[in-house]
Amino acid sequence: MSDDNLSFGMTIPVDSDGFLRRACPTCEREFKWCPSETQANENVEPDDAAYFCPYCGVQAPTDAWLTQAQVAFAQNIVAREVIGPMVRKLGAYEAPDELNPLTETDDMSLVNFSCHPSEPLKVHDDWRKSAHCLICGQPTS
Repeated sequence: MSDDNLSFGMTIPVDSDGFLRRACPTCEREFKWCPSETQANENVEPDDAAYFCPYCGVQAPTDAWLTQAQVAFAQNIVAREVIGPMVRKLGAYEAPDELNPLTETDDMSLVNFSCHPSEPLKVHDDWRKSAHCLICGQPTS
């Protein structure tokens, strides 16, 4: 790695069933999806890859689904590990306090789809409407 490249990582926890919390960039409701090895290994062009919100049915790019807590955690890491060291060289800089690691609870109700049975979701327990398939957007019947 050269001096002008920097990388860092963050861990986003999953619930006890392996589901990852996400939020719709349109309606902002949170839900959970279960990342699969197939999704992780797919060679899909970023412009072509998108998922559907289970609540509002709007499609958005795969990189648009972070929750507010996940974004805040990532911004905190950048402020402490990237901006802080760069700005400290120029003068006084007080980095923000480190946030506690993200945690995940076992909440939400499981929804299975006949159109994509290997792509279940979890939605809020009080959601009484149809849920849209993450992959094709078809509502449950």
